[in-house]
Amino acid sequence: MKNTKTKKQQGLSLQEVKKKRLEFGLNELVATKKSSWMNMLLSQFTDLLVVILIGAGVVSFALGEHVDAFVILGIVLLNGGIGFFQEFRTEKTLEALKKMVHPEIRVLREGKEQLIETKFLVPGDLVILGEGDKVPADGKILEAHSLKIEESALTGESLPVEKKFEHEVFMGTSVAKGSGLFVVEKTGMLTKFGEIAKLTTETQKTKSPLQIELARIGVFVSKITLVICIILFGVGVWRGDGFLESLLYSVSVAIAAVPEGLPTTITIALALGATVLARKKAIIKKLSSVETLGAVTTICSDKTGTLTKNEMTVREIYLADKSILTVTGVGYDPHVGRINFVGGRDKHEPNKVLEKKILEICLRCNEAKLDKVNDKYSIFGDPTEGALLTLVGKSEFSDKDFEGEQKDIFPFDSDRKMMSVLVKSRENLEVLVKGSPDQVLEKCTYWFDGVKKHKLTDKKLESIRAHYTQMAENALRVLGFAYRTVKSNEDVNTEEIAENELVFVGLVGMIDPPRAEVKEAVDECRDAGIRVVVITGDFGITAKAIAQELGIVRNNKVRVLTGVEVDEMSDKTLTYLLQERDQALIFARSLPAQKMRVVELLQAQGEIVAMTGDGVNDAPALKKANIGIAMGITGTEVSKEAATMILMNDSFASIVRAVEEGRRIYANLRKFVWFIFSCNIAELFVIFAAILFVLPLPLTAILILCVDLGTDILPAIALGVDNAEKGLMKQKPRNIEEKIMNKAFVIDFLITGAVIGGSVLLAFLMTLHFDGWNFGDVVEGEFYHAITVAFTTLVFVQLVNAFSSRSFTKSVFQQSFFNNQFLLVSVLVSVLLVLCIAYIPFLNDVLKTTNLTVQDWGLVAIGSFLPLFFIEIKKYLQRTKNR
Repeated sequence: MKNTKTKKQQGLSLQEVKKKRLEFGLNELVATKKSSWMNMLLSQFTDLLVVILIGAGVVSFALGEHVDAFVILGIVLLNGGIGFFQEFRTEKTLEALKKMVHPEIRVLREGKEQLIETKFLVPGDLVILGEGDKVPADGKILEAHSLKIEESALTGESLPVEKKFEHEVFMGTSVAKGSGLFVVEKTGMLTKFGEIAKLTTETQKTKSPLQIELARIGVFVSKITLVICIILFGVGVWRGDGFLESLLYSVSVAIAAVPEGLPTTITIALALGATVLARKKAIIKKLSSVETLGAVTTICSDKTGTLTKNEMTVREIYLADKSILTVTGVGYDPHVGRINFVGGRDKHEPNKVLEKKILEICLRCNEAKLDKVNDKYSIFGDPTEGALLTLVGKSEFSDKDFEGEQKDIFPFDSDRKMMSVLVKSRENLEVLVKGSPDQVLEKCTYWFDGVKKHKLTDKKLESIRAHYTQMAENALRVLGFAYRTVKSNEDVNTEEIAENELVFVGLVGMIDPPRAEVKEAVDECRDAGIRVVVITGDFGITAKAIAQELGIVRNNKVRVLTGVEVDEMSDKTLTYLLQERDQALIFARSLPAQKMRVVELLQAQGEIVAMTGDGVNDAPALKKANIGIAMGITGTEVSKEAATMILMNDSFASIVRAVEEGRRIYANLRKFVWFIFSCNIAELFVIFAAILFVLPLPLTAILILCVDLGTDILPAIALGVDNAEKGLMKQKPRNIEEKIMNKAFVIDFLITGAVIGGSVLLAFLMTLHFDGWNFGDVVEGEFYHAITVAFTTLVFVQLVNAFSSRSFTKSVFQQSFFNNQFLLVSVLVSVLLVLCIAYIPFLNDVLKTTNLTVQDWGLVAIGSFLPLFFIEIKKYLQRTKNR
């Protein structure tokens, strides 16, 4: 017998909770001290090139070049301010995501069971623990039912520890088996786990493969740029431009060439994507997972609650004497619907004794609770058990008809697939059992007809199983019910002793209808080249019926494998079946350990696997999968901690939406990277071509910085949050091993950058020609009119390039220009900046620019749109190739 404290528990009153919360605060661990906004702002000015630029500004001021100094420092401050805003916004986004992931726990307060966030626990609270729950605070056990706690997080001991009355439990550990009740003694930083001071559930800012790749590229580009900087500085000194001017110019070009905002902008794109996913009921715990989502090739999905609504309603009762009863009504309202006698062999009236017995097991062998709030019923606990309580409420029997006191409980676990309770009544002591029909029947020796028990013969067993199969074929989830009377001298202290020589009572079939939105999501998966594999603990026939209704099974091409069959298969055979993508695959009666094996074999084939799970035993598979997905409603805290994504509505459709979002984000990052590098190459091309051909320099140092500020940053961010291109979910999953900076990609932006740079240089030279300068003339001084035209052309051609970068194949003339308002705003800001630089007298004097004439604007227009023809031809050839 398990140690329990049977005194009726009431819990704290609301007044006591408020008082203790003021005294002890929230039940939270103190996170690592975050960087202050001041440190975040100062970090924008620690880059070596920026430091050199600030130094050049200070030297300019000391030498009397006050205007240049103020312009340089102003641009540095503005650039740093934008960088600070980007990073600050990202941090706020991550903070918001963290707040969305809040563990919950069941407590007793004022005699009622409530579901609250763990941070609101206070000392004295009574906490109800179930299998898979995370222990939310330190305390002592008041009741224990086969309770075992996994304490490896604190002790390193891998084996679960059995807990009995007055044993201690600690925050951060988890329930491996059984259930119990404990009183909270310490919360927050006062707990043992508080010494570790690490949040158990947090949105992690780990780096994605793309971020790592681009950071490496950034270092490489920085090294190349340093060489360029040295060359430009040497050329400037050689040309007689002076030490300070040469230094300023070389550093300005280096800043324009280095994509210093690349990592930050990618982080912003990933964080904003995670926010979008949160609105779609999918909480991402690691930003790196956002990128991985877009590469998913296989989704291994549970059935109950993910493909279906998880709103169980009993439809049929089959009694051991072959009586059949049907049940009406939907949902968990016990006052809607009734139990109707249909009949059975030689049965003309209901067997009330047998009906009462199966209802007694439904009521007693149950850990759920029905709750009524504002005339609406909901459940605490498992939906299946909630449906059984609702069934009892629909009967003509009342609670008074079911006498008895629960003495012990052997909770359900995924290995034996049964639950049993020990109940003491006036007459005797009984074990009441419910569970998988296969497992229950295996333990049964007799069957009950309402008067006496009979030997369970093979013929009778075959008859029961035939009806069980028929119920399952009608998409009903079926449970078996049995009992036995305990002998007076028998000590029932384990489930092995309790659950044997049982007396079969009947079957209960319930329906969990498919979610309406899932069928469309399954069709999208098929179009996107994503395979859906169903892994369920349910009966194979039931799972197949649901899968057929949702379109997972087509043309009856399906293979249903039981857990027993999977265990008997070699890895080679199972791998072969997993490779057969033209037929649906359903794993029925599966154990959590088998999920791990399926994930490993799929990954060995190069598949990117998303795996759903909700139980404590699902944690290894969730960690192993590329994307582990925990159920936000039915999932245990252990499964949520192991997962990388949490579904707040438990729906399969949310997984597909998340994959689509992952694809959109990755596609946008490619656009953004291509845009940044093509623009930077254009700027370098203009400078080096001028040096190579001994031409006047087309841009001043100040204007180079203005280009970097006015053109690169805002449009690039806008591309990072662009809408998905049409047909994104009709493309096959990308190869996650393929680098974004592959040879074709690099050659593409190099050529495009050269074309853009050539167009700017052409506008510059034509302006020089119209101003009387000819090729071969001695380069003396600066040609401010031509420089202004070159600057304006460079800005406008890059803005045109931003629109063109929205698709690598679709013509810019086929795009909708109004579905990315951020891009429109960023373009407008850049245009206004150019107009101010060109036409405001004060800025003309400061930046050494001139007003532009109609002829100048003609050259700007030609220079801006000339590269577009090249890009459009390239896209046309690409579209032709893809046909």
